[in-house]
Amino acid sequence: MNGHRVGAGQRERLYASTTVTFDEKADLDLIAIEYALNGEPVTLTRAEKIHAAKILDGLGVALKSIGERIGSDPTTVEGWKNNGWKPGGAHPKTKARQPRPDPVCGEPRMYRRHLKNGERCDTCRAANAAADRRYRRYRLTGSRNAA
Repeated sequence: MNGHRVGAGQRERLYASTTVTFDEKADLDLIAIEYALNGEPVTLTRAEKIHAAKILDGLGVALKSIGERIGSDPTTVEGWKNNGWKPGGAHPKTKARQPRPDPVCGEPRMYRRHLKNGERCDTCRAANAAADRRYRRYRLTGSRNAA
């Protein structure tokens, strides 16, 4: 019986260029990019990865598949795409950090600020001492419950 698996046959070969093998302006090795386009293992520079990802995206290949072929995370490829196929830009998974609120009297953080400025504040000193006691008690007993 002569049968074969679906997808086991020869796949259409993708080419980065048919005549040129190196792009001096962009510092791209088009042969390495061609290997990546066809899913063959190769090490690429960031510029080569972006160029290969741009070609594959233009062909309608899914971001996950692009990431697998060029050796990058799909979210990185998405970030390049959102940035106009340039490196940098915000990573799609990064969240903006909220700044910490300024400390107020009665917190250990404010006690340290008072010390740094050479000031004396009994409220902050008591808060810092209480935090130290809690830390020592937890470290020694392993219990977070008040004793």
